[in-house]
Amino acid sequence: MGSIILILLVMLAGTAATIMIGQSKSNKEANTGYSEHSGKKWARLSWIYVVSVVLIAIILLFAI
Repeated sequence: MGSIILILLVMLAGTAATIMIGQSKSNKEANTGYSEHSGKKWARLSWIYVVSVVLIAIILLFAI
């Protein structure tokens, strides 16, 4: 049970860090074209997170 909580905490921290970096003011100031095509980037990143969550859930189900 402890490993499941640890995995979830790491995933949540990664998600929060990704969002914080993506929305940071310094990124937008350093690169004026930073926000171009951001919808595609966020969609692709979301799919990576969804696939990761599903794979981890499957692994945990078989590990228990």
